[in-house]
Amino acid sequence: MSEYKTESHSEEIEFIFNQDTNLEEEINRKPALVKDLTAYYRLLKRKVLSAFAPKLPKTFTNILYLTLDCPPYTKDSLRLDSPLEFIDKMRRQYPENDIRVMVPIVNSEADKFKFSKSFKFFIQNRVVEASVYKFPKNKSNIQVYGIYSQAFSVCKDVSEIAKLCYLAPFLKAARIAISSLEFDNFKPDIVHSENIPFFLGCEFEDKFPRNIKVLQSIKDFTQIDIAKTEAFWAAINLADKTAMRKICKDKVVKKLIASLFNLHNAKRFAQMNDCLKFIYKNYYKFRKYIDKGEDIEENVIFNKLNARIMQIYPQMNSGGSLYFNSYMYTLRRAHFRTVTSETYYNEIFNNPQLSGVMYPQLIKVKDESDFVSYGINYDKYGFRAPRELYYSFNAENFRDYRNKNKTAILKEFSADRIKTNFVDPTLFKDEDSVIVGSLDSFYDSPLLFAYASQEIFANGVDVLFNTILKLFELHKSFQVIICIKNGLKSGFIRNWIEFLQKNKYINGRWVFIDGKLNLSKFYSASDMTLIPRRANFNTPEHFIAMHYGCVPVVSRSGILNDTVSDIFDDITNGCGLKTKKSLLTEEDNNELFLAPVMKALNIYQHNPSSWNLLVKNCLLKDCSWSFETLEKYNKIYKELL
Repeated sequence: MSEYKTESHSEEIEFIFNQDTNLEEEINRKPALVKDLTAYYRLLKRKVLSAFAPKLPKTFTNILYLTLDCPPYTKDSLRLDSPLEFIDKMRRQYPENDIRVMVPIVNSEADKFKFSKSFKFFIQNRVVEASVYKFPKNKSNIQVYGIYSQAFSVCKDVSEIAKLCYLAPFLKAARIAISSLEFDNFKPDIVHSENIPFFLGCEFEDKFPRNIKVLQSIKDFTQIDIAKTEAFWAAINLADKTAMRKICKDKVVKKLIASLFNLHNAKRFAQMNDCLKFIYKNYYKFRKYIDKGEDIEENVIFNKLNARIMQIYPQMNSGGSLYFNSYMYTLRRAHFRTVTSETYYNEIFNNPQLSGVMYPQLIKVKDESDFVSYGINYDKYGFRAPRELYYSFNAENFRDYRNKNKTAILKEFSADRIKTNFVDPTLFKDEDSVIVGSLDSFYDSPLLFAYASQEIFANGVDVLFNTILKLFELHKSFQVIICIKNGLKSGFIRNWIEFLQKNKYINGRWVFIDGKLNLSKFYSASDMTLIPRRANFNTPEHFIAMHYGCVPVVSRSGILNDTVSDIFDDITNGCGLKTKKSLLTEEDNNELFLAPVMKALNIYQHNPSSWNLLVKNCLLKDCSWSFETLEKYNKIYKELL
């Protein structure tokens, strides 16, 4: 029965049922802040004094950037797409904007930071404490705030907070923290919410201050991770009026909710909204010893509720209607919306399938929406540190040195070195990397490189493996390195690797790495990188690849289409190859992606002058945060106020 228990509340359940508490007292208990008259007095005094204070014209804008990305000074800070690079460039270009960042803190990282303020908030059936910490100042002098609470900080990795069971309490705590940042002499004018539904679960709480504007940034409507949560728990946390109204019209659900309410209330069930508020505040109190599978009456009701709601929303556990409704609510309430790709922005309005049930809402808010392109900060990626490469090179001398890098890395992944564990450790960023397969250092052929994640559909991992297999079947001359961190934990990926191992005729022509890599060494040695993504990821791998002259072969989607120009579209400045269409079509995705890969191999083998032009164009490609991009953001900020 463990699937009914969410990890985030395991301690909470034990805390409740190991103590003798009176149910009525717990239900009616109010946060300590209500009784703190001193705090109310100070608040009233400040408001009165501010009313008589002289009003000075404000010449700057306070912007708070809310994100799940982890900044420096934490163990998860090595993300290549950290938001700090954008904030740094924005502040330098527009110093009048005071831009700060707020992120969640996981595990016990909080003791490393300077304490700022603590507060309490109500989640499920009890008051939870949260603390706001100030991170140490970074090189760019950007102030970062971190929020720590047992309601969501039990995660091992910040990315896990994207799961609904952690995201709901984090956003609730974040909204409270944002509205109380005056303690640090910072009062936000705008909250820039990056790819998380800012207003998630706020139906049953006080509204966000109207004087703070919200800019909602959504990278990709298909990338929503709600993990595996209880259906009714998810529904009541999302609390979208339309979704809840649909649930409560169902006779079975209505009867079960009434039964649950009447178990703990003397009065007869009346208002559905009152009942939902009651259940929301006491949800985990009612789920008694669910991990033991006892047939307590509340458990029986909840199990029936979950089953019924899963019938109403059959796709909810994989990102269906209920979660999209929370994004609808955010879209309606936000003052402006952005998508970080011109291609994707146009696609979602022309192709309703990409946004699903949110399409009508997107049309409604189109006038308050726009796209802002993506860029990278070159200084951040060690591009000026040639020691990271075997041989350093530039757009003028790459013909002499790129092949030397390739020779060096082929030697490192020879069968003998892998067997004796003698591979260059500077190739990796962790010590527990697993290497499967080997390369032939004497085999003169193009070297392909693929860097992906476990997200099979979004990253197009299925297309990647099918393409590689097809190339082997066609007896094409090439070698390939594939890297997927934690890939061997995925049954789908593991099966593919086992299939490659069984085909003896391709021994020495492929390597699979499960680990974190020093990407610069791999890209500087590889001839081309394969990126068959279906989703609009804001990741900089193709930018890094181009910087080292590694030609990207990509799907024609999102930022990949925005930033990679196909040499057959632009013979002068082309820096890669693209599919004819996005991989989000009904056509055969494997055939779509195989076509540009075959073209790239053909150019490499039969037209060296054109290939050298491709490499040179990659090396000269400017992928930085341009003034035009930053100015577009600044214009949005100004218009919001």
